Amino acid sequence: MSNSDYFDLTQLKNSAGYQKLLALWAHEYAALMMGLQKAAAKGQESAWRYYAGQLKGADLITGQLERALLQMEKEGETNNPGTDSIEELLNEVRGEKK
Repeated sequence: MSNSDYFDLTQLKNSAGYQKLLALWAHEYAALMMGLQKAAAKGQESAWRYYAGQLKGADLITGQLERALLQMEKEGETNNPGTDSIEELLNEVRGEKK
């Protein structure tokens, strides 16, 4: 991904619409968790596995944006000064090499 992709994803993360979507996902996640807990309380293993699979999918979907941004930062695909660590900035000011 490019810097423009990183910028777009960062803007998405900070948008009000995305925050509302997170709230909707949290509501659905809570409903899934309640189903999982009820199935577990009744000892219904197949239902418990079903809800556990749905929760795994929900975790994967809701965390995708964060994982993508972290991966881009880890791979150094961003030239955004806001993603530099304090230590890197201090080393640059001091003229020290990495």
